[in-house]
Amino acid sequence: MPHSDTLAVHAGEPGLDRRDASITPDITVGSASGYPDLAALDAAMAEHRGYGRWGTENHRQLEAAVASLEANGLDGRLDAVAVGSGMAAIAVALMSEMNAGDHLVAAHDCYGTTITFLRDDLSRFGITSSIVDFQDLDTVRAALTDRTRILLCEICTNPLIRVPDLEVLAEIAHQAGALLVVDNTVPTPALSQPMRWGADVVIYSATKNLSGHADVIGGVVVGRPSWVDGARAFARTFGPTLGPFDAWLTLRGIRTLAVRMARHTGNALQLARFLERHPAVSRVNYPALESSPFGARANRLLPGGAGALLSFELAGGKPALEAMLPRLRLVRLMPSLGSVVTTLSHPASTSHRGLDPTERARAGIGDGLVRCSVGLEHSDDLLEDFQRALTSS
Repeated sequence: MPHSDTLAVHAGEPGLDRRDASITPDITVGSASGYPDLAALDAAMAEHRGYGRWGTENHRQLEAAVASLEANGLDGRLDAVAVGSGMAAIAVALMSEMNAGDHLVAAHDCYGTTITFLRDDLSRFGITSSIVDFQDLDTVRAALTDRTRILLCEICTNPLIRVPDLEVLAEIAHQAGALLVVDNTVPTPALSQPMRWGADVVIYSATKNLSGHADVIGGVVVGRPSWVDGARAFARTFGPTLGPFDAWLTLRGIRTLAVRMARHTGNALQLARFLERHPAVSRVNYPALESSPFGARANRLLPGGAGALLSFELAGGKPALEAMLPRLRLVRLMPSLGSVVTTLSHPASTSHRGLDPTERARAGIGDGLVRCSVGLEHSDDLLEDFQRALTSS
């Protein structure tokens, strides 16, 4: 099996089975194909081809690439279905598996909109959920019922970058007859393959580092082919279709995923160490730090590094943050992550604004918390930018 770096460059690429075949995939922009007769139309419909909502060649190339990256080093083949956003990936993964009356257990430090979806939307379909601390395994076990079908968590939580014990969580899920569903958006398959540790389904927001250039909204769900068949059938009917150009852009981003994530990770560790030493900073969350309580687990589950995302709190709280922001020259404030440039976000105002104050406090989201998605700038310039902004504030 090729190394993941090589897979990222070649996985899902078009074949050379036509004259003058392009090494760059074509983009399928038509919403539907035409056929010469009823027999040809019937054959296409039977195979779910020829209609954009069912996916195009761009979707199939992207799905093959992500499945190959996630399956690297595993026994057996994986498949994937590409959808219109990371939240669409969450919805497809959960709703294709669960029925009214079923139950799931989710980590309380999942992405804020995921919690909002479970609390406000999924419940309207008769699916109940328990939101608990996945670092407390006894609490996870206690939350299980005879209708529990899914355990849901993130491998690097957003924004506190906590790392759960996937191996034990997989045991807990499987003993209960449930699936372990893991959101691997932050590390990407360049740094982590959760199925190595027992996950059954892996979710990506392709909006983030997978595409990597802040120009895509998309999502991907990965699993065993027999399971993905059901998820794909649900997605075709439910309709969270990814645009073909977004599929094309995501595959283009994957071509540089390995080298980007190496640079992101190196820069993030340097910045985390710098911030940890700075007197204006009261706390830094990054699992590769020597001081992190998740260090040993991160070394095992994330041997290639902990990714681009870290978070920190300023000693002066939100007022200090408001003073620091205008002094930054390279770093942008935006409500997303995973771009080539370094960005900051304020979780209480963005990703977790849908939670009430009690829920935010339980998830560790204070008004002074800052999330940083570290980009590809030269580390010296990045550290200088933060040094100036923090010293001035």
